[in-house]
Amino acid sequence: MTTSAVRRLTVLASIAVVAGPLSTSHAILDKTRFVAHLGVAYYAFHHWVLAPYRAGRFASGAAGRTAAFAKGGLALLFAAHEVNVAEKVAHTSHDPVLQKLDGELVKLKASFTAIGNRAKAGQLNDSDIQSLTDATTQIGSDSAAGGHPIRDVAAPIPGL
Repeated sequence: MTTSAVRRLTVLASIAVVAGPLSTSHAILDKTRFVAHLGVAYYAFHHWVLAPYRAGRFASGAAGRTAAFAKGGLALLFAAHEVNVAEKVAHTSHDPVLQKLDGELVKLKASFTAIGNRAKAGQLNDSDIQSLTDATTQIGSDSAAGGHPIRDVAAPIPGL
């Protein structure tokens, strides 16, 4: 064997040795990114939409209702963006748990869109909030069952 052939084989063997662990670490990073993005989305929804709604700040005639709707709308937009990023991570991942959650995230994105449109019109009701809460709880439960618990991650939302 020539010296150049030995060098080529050495380079190929080195790449094969390095490439094996990279695919595993990439999957670990997928899980971390997925959980982080959903945690930020959960925090935005819980802190700026669900808690004010339960406190009655979206009710007709409530003090600060307009500000609550503005903040809630921005939080929903931000949360929808974070869910979209998490869905893209799940969609492109090779992890079976993330692939399973991908379909549920598509439904969650649709819920965020529908509720965001109602919030723009100043109309939120119990069924809207409950359906979004149920969807987030289901994804959180399924993710935790797969070994990836999702917790609220406090993150500053621009403008709030």
